[in-house]
Amino acid sequence: MTDGLATHATVIAMDQPTEVTVGADFVLTVLLSCPAGCDLSGSPVEATAPDGVTTTVLPATGDADVAARRVALKAPLEVGEHVWRLCCTAHESDGWHHDASLVEVPVRTRPHETSLAVWAIPSPVMVGQPFAIKVGAKSAAGCNLTGMRIAVCDEAGAVLASDVLGDTPWPGTNALYWRELTLVAPAEAGMFSWSVKFAAAELALPHRGAVSYFSIVIARPPEHRLIVKVIEQKTEAPVENAQVRLGAYRAATGAAGFAEFMLPEDSYDLDVWKSGYEAPSTPIVIDADLTVEIAIAALPEENPDAVWLM
Repeated sequence: MTDGLATHATVIAMDQPTEVTVGADFVLTVLLSCPAGCDLSGSPVEATAPDGVTTTVLPATGDADVAARRVALKAPLEVGEHVWRLCCTAHESDGWHHDASLVEVPVRTRPHETSLAVWAIPSPVMVGQPFAIKVGAKSAAGCNLTGMRIAVCDEAGAVLASDVLGDTPWPGTNALYWRELTLVAPAEAGMFSWSVKFAAAELALPHRGAVSYFSIVIARPPEHRLIVKVIEQKTEAPVENAQVRLGAYRAATGAAGFAEFMLPEDSYDLDVWKSGYEAPSTPIVIDADLTVEIAIAALPEENPDAVWLM
């Protein structure tokens, strides 16, 4: 050691995440340096976790000439701010005494996210009638959600139906746990916005709950039959597989160009769609059984050489 009272400092710098999910593995990149330029590559660093457990971190094999090292850590399972303490004790290096250095590293832990899915929603649903939908929940960490409760609520937040998720993920997924729920439609017709809620409070690994909204159309019982025939405007030939829509009611034409509906009395906009055709929206009043014919116009094919003919 060089004679005299002077000592050198040990500086700890690092690249760190400010937030990680609970239970996650993460890495701090720690760099030791001396303002006087001493080689600190062989100096150990002690990392003390929030639970008080201390480990000594040495440079990686083959990196003896580098003062940086990667410290692999694991986040606690509790949500909140946690502090790791990194310490380089007083030591001799390059013939100089180096003072101890201590740095506190705060890292905030957050819950894992959950996501929801709603599918197989019939449209429309008749007033007062029972119907079924499928609902599912998935953990961003891929956790098993078997037995966790999921619920469907109305616009006021009242629970309409609830059950626990099944023990098998939906086919084609590895972690979407699901359940079919049976509900009863309201006594009045209209468009309703309901929600699926998943609290996630009982999971061992902390998760955030989730809410997903979906719309459902409730209609009066059908009273009249509507038959729609779709033809090509110029040739009057039937158009197959044209999509016909009257509000929430949808159907596709068959080989003879017909689509059939059972509808309650009301006014509707009748829309027809098929790729390569054009059809205006047609207002229609249903107050008796009715057959209508809709002519749609074939759009002209684009000329690929049009740009060169300008």
